[in-house]
Amino acid sequence: MDQNTQADEVYTPQARAEERDRLEADVEAFLRQGGNVSEVPRGERADPPRKPENNYGRGSI
Repeated sequence: MDQNTQADEVYTPQARAEERDRLEADVEAFLRQGGNVSEVPRGERADPPRKPENNYGRGSI
């Protein structure tokens, strides 16, 4: 198979259904082992935005 054919197979309804089933099974297994899912509030980030740095003219010639 060439790469284009493989990419087309990923987006078939059957392939998507299989991927959804795998994801659902993985989530269920995670939860059974004591894992939990928590909702992250909208707009919250792990790393806050930084002030832009001005590096213009700092390099060597």
